[in-house]
Amino acid sequence: MKNASSWNWIHAGLAAVLLASTAWAAPARQPNIIFILVDDVGRDMYSCYGAENKTPNVDRLAAEGVRFQNAWCTPLCTPTRMEFLTGLYPYHSGWNVHHDVPRWGGKGFDPDKFVCIARVLKQAGYATAIAGKWQINDLRQDKQIMQKHGFDQYCLWTGVEAGNAPTNRRYWDAYLEINGQRGTHTGKFGPEITQKFALDFIVQHKDEPFFVYYPMIAAHGPLEPPPGPDGRRGERKRDKGLQRQVVAYLDRQVGEIVAKLETLGIGDNTIVAFAGDNGSAGGGTLNGRPTPSGKGKVTDMGVHVPLIFRAPMLARKAFVTEALADFTDLFPTFAELAGAQLPPDVSLDGRSLVPVLQGKATQSKPWIYSQLGANRIVRDARWLLHSSGAFYDLQADPLEKNDLSASATPETVAARQRLAKVLDGLPADAPAPFEGYRGAQKKERKSKR
Repeated sequence: MKNASSWNWIHAGLAAVLLASTAWAAPARQPNIIFILVDDVGRDMYSCYGAENKTPNVDRLAAEGVRFQNAWCTPLCTPTRMEFLTGLYPYHSGWNVHHDVPRWGGKGFDPDKFVCIARVLKQAGYATAIAGKWQINDLRQDKQIMQKHGFDQYCLWTGVEAGNAPTNRRYWDAYLEINGQRGTHTGKFGPEITQKFALDFIVQHKDEPFFVYYPMIAAHGPLEPPPGPDGRRGERKRDKGLQRQVVAYLDRQVGEIVAKLETLGIGDNTIVAFAGDNGSAGGGTLNGRPTPSGKGKVTDMGVHVPLIFRAPMLARKAFVTEALADFTDLFPTFAELAGAQLPPDVSLDGRSLVPVLQGKATQSKPWIYSQLGANRIVRDARWLLHSSGAFYDLQADPLEKNDLSASATPETVAARQRLAKVLDGLPADAPAPFEGYRGAQKKERKSKR
């Protein structure tokens, strides 16, 4: 099984070679790993990143861990998820656009072609589970697909399925599949069910190493009011009010997970990583300034997301890092933390962040990358280059309003040439895992016009 063809010279420096011999002093027992991935909520909705919105539990993760200032994914959910699960950039996986497999067809995430991080951790002795949103396989096509990816247990909103109208429901009256059993949970709130599933799994496996991938259902639209303290539907609020209400709910869920770890006495041996899958769908605020929606846009606001690690066994004190990171780095990071080894014919695009988390390195790679369709972007610590040629100074112009592609300033020219060399050295896109099935997506969009 191969994740990708051999690296080109650019990626050689980013290879996850540390997996062959664990580079950190592992605790007596392998650390538990929980990865919480929030849907459609960017940095501009978390107070620890400078938003006016209050998120005390996410803020606590940052206050007790490592907060990344410069983390990238892709600007839409399914390519971001594939980037994490495979450790590959979109041009290697072929998944460079958004595609709902249950809705529009295709095989999607193929375990015969791509190795999932859950499979690597399971082979390293971890109990594995996923709770939340999937979309990248049609669970009706292969009843064992989640096990093939390496998940022992699962509780999933499958994504909207063609010919199955109840699957449109992800919040109230959610349609979920739980370890092969599927159906509508009448009067129940989907995120509450996935939360209980995740907590129950943690309790069941508290005495052995476990991995929980928690791609939260919230806060993707169309939004619905979460339950109040009495368990009933909360009051519906309009627009930003409802968005904040849902973000406050998911923030409380983060707090519940940390509280459960502490109650069980396993908090010090559990890594809790938290991130977003793309820029916010509705925009928010950063340091007192309004921010535009970033979702679906190949801009820094579209791909620049929160990334926080609470890892007591690695970081003795909390800190903020300017290190560059993207979602390809999460796979090798989790694998190294677990002491896992990759299959011999698997290569990755990412590099482990463990030295950064330990405070032993201030940078792990010279650039990070994102893509949507044919549009590609790359950045270093300061500059961002689009494949269109547009060029920006992110320190002075984070919203990319002043294109410097025509600038003759020596510093600007040198930076542009340096990043252009990176983009020019990247390979062409691999075939999409849903090749030939995008017509259904285009037909649906045309019918809605």
